Amino acid sequence: MPDDVKTAPKISTDEKMTPKAATPDEWSAYFWPMVEMNRRAFECWARGMSTLSHDMAQFMQSRLLDDSTMWEKLATCRDPADAFECQSKFAAKASADYTEAAQKFSRLMSEIASNCSTGLRHFPAKTD
Repeated sequence: MPDDVKTAPKISTDEKMTPKAATPDEWSAYFWPMVEMNRRAFECWARGMSTLSHDMAQFMQSRLLDDSTMWEKLATCRDPADAFECQSKFAAKASADYTEAAQKFSRLMSEIASNCSTGLRHFPAKTD
C-alpha cells in the first residue's frame, strides 16, 4: 500500500482485551478529508452537468425552430415533388444536426468524467 494512503484507526483494547471504540478525534481525522473529496467531486459533476444540460437545451430549441420552419415551407408546396424535396432537405439537415449533437454530447460526457476523476486522483493526502 502506498505511504500516503491512511487507513481507519484501529479499535484499541483494554487490559482484558475488550474492544474500545476509536475516539471522535481519531475518526474525524479520516472523515473530513473524505467529505471534502466528495464535495469537490459533486461540484465538478454539477458544473459539467450544467454545461451539458445548457447545450442540450440550445440544441432542442434550434431543432424546434427548424421543425417549425420546415412545416411553414411544407405548407407552401404546391405539388408532391416540391413537398418531397422540402422533406428530403429537412431530413438531411436533421440527420446531420443529430449526428453532430450526439458527438458533441458524447465528448462533453467524456470530459466531465475525465475532469472529475483527475481532480480526485490529485486529492491531497491527509497530513497529521
